Amino acid sequence: MKNKGLWILFGFLLFIFGITSIIMSLVGVRWVFLGWLEWGGALLAFVLKILMSIAGIVMVIFARTDWEEEKRESSEP
Repeated sequence: MKNKGLWILFGFLLFIFGITSIIMSLVGVRWVFLGWLEWGGALLAFVLKILMSIAGIVMVIFARTDWEEEKRESSEP
């Protein structure tokens, strides 16, 4: 996988910004660059933040997976 480190970094940042925006919204504060999420209402913003966090975790997991090793293990009898 090309640019494995960039995918891991982007997934980690996505996860961190998603989780911290959820925590910050409990206090009444929000990230300025994520303010557009609030335009659809509080429920939509919460769902998008959860999806952002889950997408970050999935990106890190996929970036760290050794696909060649998985392919070899699945083809062995």
